[in-house]
Amino acid sequence: MAWLGDDRDHVELDAETARLAATLHDADPSQPVPTCPDWTLAQLTAHVGFGHRWAATLIERRATGPVPHQEADDLVVPEGADARSAWLLAGARRLGDAVRELGPRTRVWTWAADQTAGFWLRKLTHDTLVHRLDAELAVGRDLTVAADLAADGVSDLLTSVATLSPVDSADPIFADLCGDGETLHFHAADQGLGGAGEWLVRRTPSGVVWEHGHGKADVAVRGRALARAQRVRLIAPENHNLPCTYASASVRRLALPIPGGFYAVVQIAARSCGAHAAGGRAGVRRRVADDELPAL
Repeated sequence: MAWLGDDRDHVELDAETARLAATLHDADPSQPVPTCPDWTLAQLTAHVGFGHRWAATLIERRATGPVPHQEADDLVVPEGADARSAWLLAGARRLGDAVRELGPRTRVWTWAADQTAGFWLRKLTHDTLVHRLDAELAVGRDLTVAADLAADGVSDLLTSVATLSPVDSADPIFADLCGDGETLHFHAADQGLGGAGEWLVRRTPSGVVWEHGHGKADVAVRGRALARAQRVRLIAPENHNLPCTYASASVRRLALPIPGGFYAVVQIAARSCGAHAAGGRAGVRRRVADDELPAL
């Protein structure tokens, strides 16, 4: 898997945190976040700052197992807009410094096959990006994401889903993503992405698998210009009500921008991906039309 790389992740972590801090600075902390039900901007701020500090603590200790959340420090979000912004930026800086000091290939605990400090740098970069978009949507700002960064995030998300979706998964949300061979094809329309802008996803009895590539699928989704942000449900039965949190220690936040202007929300509805309840696939191959995508 070819990721954007550690240098780019460092740049984007700082940039995304700065954009988030700027978005939150003059906003009401009690304002609800529509894309994170039951969250306010204050809770979103605390979540992002916690993630940076928890991952930094894990890396600084060269932890070989999970670090209890309560052992991370400096978790109290200060009062005042300027102090909150400084607190957010300090957490991202601490995480970046921890990775630089030990090196991105330093072995540390993760819940994935990639047991390196660089895993947490990439993961928290994309977590920060997602929540920057959440905050911008909450306050009514236009959304922009570099196409290659968004594509990297989609690959990161799908890798996480594949890791956490085996049939024996302890998390029923991910265990329910197993299927009978239903397939999905995502194609980002942005120029210059090449093979990095296409994903083939398959729900198998043992879990979700994916690869970059072009091919026929039961459901195909192609994005348009980023000017029209939309989302499509792609993997799980419709009665799922997935929590929005994409926590540092367990991947639950399942919405990321696919370049081309739509959201892949890995709730993947059975009605789009093949008769999950009926256990059949006959006649389900189709292309999702723009007017079927619920507005974000």
